[in-house]
Amino acid sequence: MKKFLLIIFVTVFAYLFLLEITTRVFDLSGHTLPEYNLNNNKLLRPGAEGVLVQGGMREVASHYKINQQGFNSLKNYTTLDENKISIAIIGDSYIQGLQVDVENSIGRILEAETLDKVEVHEYGRAGMNIVDYSLIFTQSIKNRYYYTFILATNKDIVLKKASSMGKGNKIPNSSLMREIYNLSSFIRYLNINHKLSVKLKKTLSFFERSDKQQKKITAIDVNLQALKKFDTTCVFLYEKERLDTTLIVPFKLPIVEVKPIYTPINHGFDSHWNLNGRRNCALAIQNYIEKINPKVK
Repeated sequence: MKKFLLIIFVTVFAYLFLLEITTRVFDLSGHTLPEYNLNNNKLLRPGAEGVLVQGGMREVASHYKINQQGFNSLKNYTTLDENKISIAIIGDSYIQGLQVDVENSIGRILEAETLDKVEVHEYGRAGMNIVDYSLIFTQSIKNRYYYTFILATNKDIVLKKASSMGKGNKIPNSSLMREIYNLSSFIRYLNINHKLSVKLKKTLSFFERSDKQQKKITAIDVNLQALKKFDTTCVFLYEKERLDTTLIVPFKLPIVEVKPIYTPINHGFDSHWNLNGRRNCALAIQNYIEKINPKVK
């Protein structure tokens, strides 16, 4: 029995050792972007830049660059060109856009398609929700931009607590386990590239809710306080089946669908938009603006 256990231990160790070597040699492992407490907001570290690897075989290797406001963008948001129509886009990881090079973000695509008649600033951060969006709008966007586009989902509009804004003190301190995680290529490969922790959480939640019927979101669930903070310069973006638009209609704000004109819209192993998905989003914004502002055409 001891010999059998020893064989298993040696086999597992050899496998993990080979995985560590392989992922390092071929640079297969993703990494966690550094979070930063910026004005008491949990954002990304200004000035951070690199290549984010995703997928089991490095299917995605995208360039990111964090600006001084803590968002993934080539532009800083301190100034706006008065000769251009200014646009802000607020959203979660779909707007943050780490699945495509930052040079091909929604904002840069939209600027190119309008022949630089617009200037676009993207306020995207993974995990944000309607509370974060409302805080970003009131603190950084209101009365500065001509238009504000907000990408929303059913999950976003019902949450009652922010995940990033005002949460700068929630960034976990460095620990021995975190250091080991960052140093280990194969652990990051399993967790980031193959989303091991996400899959485990989904499995556990499935068993926890197996005997319960999932509750349908209704108007009662919507975060009214957050939605009321948006004004008439705001437009909601959505994808079919990700947002019940009847929940937004009472607020009398424009709603624009991001249609899958260009396909496929993602990389397959990840639901986030690829370049086609971002082109679809830019096109939806462009079509809306051109209808109400002929100067953009």
